[in-house]
Amino acid sequence: MEKLRDGQTPRWRNSALKKLRVGETPRWRNSALEILRAGETALEKLRVRETPRWRNCALEKFRVGETPCWRNSELEKLRAGETPRWWKSALEKLQIGETPSWRNSTLEKLRFGETPEWRNSALEKVHAGEISFGENSALEKLRVGGTPR
Repeated sequence: MEKLRDGQTPRWRNSALKKLRVGETPRWRNSALEILRAGETALEKLRVRETPRWRNCALEKFRVGETPCWRNSELEKLRAGETPRWWKSALEKLQIGETPSWRNSTLEKLRFGETPEWRNSALEKVHAGEISFGENSALEKLRVGGTPR
C-alpha cells in the first residue's frame, strides 16, 4: 500500500493491460487472432514465401523432395527394392533353402523317417512290446489278437 501512495507501481501491476497502454505487446498477444487482426494472415505469409512453422507438414516436404519418416513404410521399401524382414515368408525361406520352424511338422518328420514325440504313445509302445500290462489285461489281449472279456 505504501508503494501505491508514493506513486510507485509494484511489479505485478505491470500487467498485460498496462503493457498494452504503454505499447509493449505481451507474448500471449501474438496469437493467431492478433495476427489476423493486424492483417498478417498465414495466406499472406505463404504468398510472400514466408512459411509458418505449422505449414512444414508432410505435404510441403513432398513438394520440396524430402521424404518424411512415416513414408519410409514397408510399401515404400518394396517399391525401392528393399525387402522388409516380415516379407521373407515360409515360401521364400523354402526357396532359398531355409526351413521355417513350423515346417518341422509331424508330416515332415514322418516323411524323413523321424518319429514325432507324440507318436511314441502308450499304444505305440504296447504294439512295439515295450510296455506290458500283464497277461490278463484287456490291452494285452487286444495286442495279441484276443478278445477282452
